[in-house]
Amino acid sequence: CFTWNHMFHVKHLLEVSMYIAPGTAVRLLRNIPLDSTYNHTIYFGSRSAQTSYFSSMAKYSLNDYTYQRVKRGVIRVGIVADNLYDCNYVMFQNSNFGSKWFYAFIKSVEYVNNETSDVTFELDVIQSWFFDFGLQQCFVERE
Repeated sequence: CFTWNHMFHVKHLLEVSMYIAPGTAVRLLRNIPLDSTYNHTIYFGSRSAQTSYFSSMAKYSLNDYTYQRVKRGVIRVGIVADNLYDCNYVMFQNSNFGSKWFYAFIKSVEYVNNETSDVTFELDVIQSWFFDFGLQQCFVERE
C-alpha cells in the first residue's frame, strides 16, 4: 500500500533522474560569407578544418547552455541585443548527446530584456551535413 509520503519520494526520484546538465556550446559568428540562398558555400577538406574556420569567426563563445533544438529555430542567449546585430551565423553542439556541430544562418535578433536576446536561425543544411553525404558525378552549369 502506497502512502502520500511514498508517492512524494517516487516523484522526487523521477525528477532527479530526468535532470540533464546543461552542456551545449553556442558560437555566435560574424562576417561569414554565406546566406540562405545557397548561391555560394565553402568547401572544407575535413570536419576539423570546418570547425576551426567557423570557430575562428566567433564573436561570442557560450558554454553550458541548455539543449538546443534544431527545428525550433531560436536560441535564447544572455547577451544584449545591440551587441548581436553584426552576427550573421551561429554554430552549436549539444555535447551531452554527441559531437556534431550544427551550423545556421541568423535570421533575426530580438530584444527580450536588458540582458537577454532571442536569436532566430535557419539551419544551414549544407554545412551541417557536409561530411554526412557524398557528392556523385554531377553537371555544373556556369552562368
